[in-house]
Parts: sequence; structure tokens; C-alpha cells
Amino acid sequence: HWLPCDSAVAVQSESANEPVPYTRSIAQNAGWQWQIPLQHRVGNGLVFSSRYLTDDEAKQQLLANLPGKAITEPRVIRFKTGRRRLQWHKNVVAIGLSSGFLEPLESTSIHLIQTAAIRLIKLFPHNGIKHSQVTTYNLQSKTEIERIRDFIILHYKLTTRTDSAFGRQCQQMSIPETLQQKITLFKQTGKLIREDDELFSEPAWQQVMIGQGLEADDYHPLANALTDEQLLALFSDLKALINHTVEQLPSHSEFLSRMKNN
Repeated sequence: HWLPCDSAVAVQSESANEPVPYTRSIAQNAGWQWQIPLQHRVGNGLVFSSRYLTDDEAKQQLLANLPGKAITEPRVIRFKTGRRRLQWHKNVVAIGLSSGFLEPLESTSIHLIQTAAIRLIKLFPHNGIKHSQVTTYNLQSKTEIERIRDFIILHYKLTTRTDSAFGRQCQQMSIPETLQQKITLFKQTGKLIREDDELFSEPAWQQVMIGQGLEADDYHPLANALTDEQLLALFSDLKALINHTVEQLPSHSEFLSRMKNN
């Protein structure tokens, strides 16, 4: 119930511009929109809350914000976010969509399939199913998906938009205690701790928190080990290194052409 969106509408469109090597996630007044450039078309979708947007309104909003002409009819998808209480029960193991669903803001579905398969291989029964195996599998599965859930909720909770009822709801909504603890720790100390080998690392959390306007009141004392001049030189050298590398790379379309020709 912590994730505010429950619906999506998807449509394919023509490739009208030079393809970019990333997916765009665009904030909208009752959710967010994705744009995924493919070789011969662009995948588009709008994830939204049916509490604030009807299906027809969602379709119109998506069609009005396409990068090219639509080539398919908009398709509405209903979803219920959550997880099974037990991923492994008796002789049945739920993997993929049968085990639960988180909206695609961070595109984690394939990752969860992979980690579930690896976890099952590590704990696969030999001489009968043992309770300790099942308990460990279920605990690890629960922890993994709940950490991802927290990261997705973070995007909504920290929104600074107050121009829609959806945005105001996101700001005011209750959040899991695990997420509140992470936000409070960063706000008070500038520190983040990666727990239980969770998927998203400290820089990922920092990028969303700082990018959404959450500024820490303090910082790690190790930052004082370098002078301002040393920090500026470090960042300048890093920027020059990145720019030098990027300048030598082909465009995304050139790269795809090389791959097809090979």
C-alpha cells in the first residue's frame, strides 16, 4: 500500500530522433512516464494512480507526450504491488511475477528473477526439504524486495511538487520504518549504510536524495582530510578524464550499427 501507483498505459511510437543510450523517466501530475529507445521504435508508458487519473485521461496524457507518431493502440495495465508472504512454501517456489510485483521505476523485475534462481540453487534440497532452508530463502527474499521497495518509495516521498493532489499525497504519505531510518540518518549525518547486500548502493541513494532536494545537515569528517583546493583539483581531473573518454566514444546509433554488422 506504500506505492501510490496501481495502473499503467503503454504504447509504441516511431523513432523520430537520434536514439539515446538510456531510459527516460519523466514526472507527470499523477505518476511518471517512461521512454525507452529501441532499434526501430520507442517504447512508451505512463505509470499512474487511478485515484487521480482515469484510463482515458491517462491515454490522452501519454499520447500527447510521445517523441514520435504512435504505431500501436494504448493498452491499459492494472497491477497490484506487493509480495507473497512466503516465496517458498512446501514444494513450491514462486519466482518472477508469481512471487510479487514492484512497479517498473527501477526496472528490477529481471534482477529479482536472477537472484531468486541463484538463491534457490544455493539452498536447493538434497535429502529432503529442511525447514532451515525454507526459512533462510524466505527471509532473504523478503529483505531483498523490501529494500528495493524502499528505494522506489523514496522517489515519491521526496517529491517537491505541490501542483497536484498526487504530489501532495506522496509528500504526506506514511513510509516504512526502514526507509524513514535511512532518510533520517542521511539528513542528520550525511551518511548512508548499505545493508544486507541490498541492490542499490550508497551512491544510488545519494543521487535520489540529493537530486530530490534533501540536503544533509552534516558530512563525514573524512571530507576534512582534503583542502578545498585539493577537492577542486580532484573534481576537475575527474571531469577531464570523463570528458576525454566520452569524446572518443561512438554515438548510440553508430554503436548499434556496428553490433548489427558484426
